[in-house]
Amino acid sequence: MASNDANLNLSLAGRQLGDYRMLRRLGRGGMSVVYLAEQMSLKRRVAIKVLKSDLAEDESYVRRFHKEAQAAAGLVHANIVQIHEVGQTDGIHFIAQEYVQGQNLRQYLQAQGAVDIQMGLSVLRQVAAALHKAGQSGIIHRDIKPENIMLSPTGEVKVADFGLARIVDSGDSMDATQVGMTMGTPLYMSPEQAQGGKIDPRSDLYSLGGTAYHMFSGRTPFEG
Repeated sequence: MASNDANLNLSLAGRQLGDYRMLRRLGRGGMSVVYLAEQMSLKRRVAIKVLKSDLAEDESYVRRFHKEAQAAAGLVHANIVQIHEVGQTDGIHFIAQEYVQGQNLRQYLQAQGAVDIQMGLSVLRQVAAALHKAGQSGIIHRDIKPENIMLSPTGEVKVADFGLARIVDSGDSMDATQVGMTMGTPLYMSPEQAQGGKIDPRSDLYSLGGTAYHMFSGRTPFEG
């Protein structure tokens, strides 16, 4: 599996993927490798999430990958990373999304330590606004944590990676294990989500509370 990922990174560095010229790798997640790219037609920088090559062979993962984009693309809000396009080129599945300059909250906390009250409240207000928008659209993020909170140099905050998002039918709660696994990050996860039970938008608020604890104290709410 590691070999497949390495081959993917090497093969896309400097290549063109549809309308996008791949510049460099930014990082990786559980499902995808993220690149900085230039959208040739619009002359703008974007972030490209490429489904890992081993997962691209699994139809269920491919469906989940595209479902992420479809859910997130409908969330147009100043505090949510915007999805521009979801596509497939030469068997490579990708999502083109807004590129946010700056760093994520975890990187900030590692470098600077706990935040002051003014900054912390600003971050919480903006993340809460993003979650409110998602909740109105029937979407639960399911993985609110410092790594998924982007901080721009201007102070604007954007919530990234709705990769664990699931649409809630008719406003009802949902079973976190419906895809066969409990998703999310344990250190910030609500008890009901950790136990594979029913979740709703309040689960995201619990995770935001854990993130707030980390911001103001400089340490995670739990050890693990």
